[in-house]
Amino acid sequence: MQVFEFGPVMKDLNRKGEEIEGSDVRLHVQCRWRMVDGSLILFGRDGLLRPANKDIPIDGFDWDKDASVLDVVQRKWFDNHCAAPVKVVRVAEDQYGGCRIDLENRFSLALFPCNSDRGEYSEHWHFLGHRTDASHFVVTAYGIETAGHACEHPVPFRIGPSVALRRIVGPNCRITLV
Repeated sequence: MQVFEFGPVMKDLNRKGEEIEGSDVRLHVQCRWRMVDGSLILFGRDGLLRPANKDIPIDGFDWDKDASVLDVVQRKWFDNHCAAPVKVVRVAEDQYGGCRIDLENRFSLALFPCNSDRGEYSEHWHFLGHRTDASHFVVTAYGIETAGHACEHPVPFRIGPSVALRRIVGPNCRITLV
C-alpha cells in the first residue's frame, strides 16, 4: 500500500496513546497509480517491482531489503520540491473508481483501478479526511463505501485547493517535506 498525505504534518496520539506524526488528510492506495508532469510519467506503483541497483537481477530483488526504482525516484522528486511543496489545484473522478489529483506546475497523481476481482477484499483506495470529523470513504470493486456502508452517490473528495502534498509513505519509504 502507498500512502499519500496532504496538508501540514502534525503530532497526534494513536489508539495506544503513542505520539505519532501524520497529515490531516491521507490517501491509502492499493490500486495502480502514477505521478505525471504533463508529458512524462515521473514515477508510479510498478517502479516498486524493479531494483534501483542495476546489478541486482529482478528474480533476486526483494523490495523489503533493497531500494526500488520507486523509492529512489520519488525521494528525488520530493527533495526537489521540499522548498515549495506543490498544492492541489483540482480533483476529478472517473466512473471506474479512479481519480486524478491535479497539483501545481502541471503535476498530477492518477489512481486507476484495473482489477475486476470482486472477492472479499477488493479495496482500490481509501480516503481518510480531517481527523476532527473522522470523514473517510473507501473505493472498492463494488463502488464507494462510507463508514462501512455502500453509497449510491459519490462523496465529495475533501482535498481542497491549495492543500500541499506533504508526504509519501510506502514500503521502505517515508518522504516528508519540511
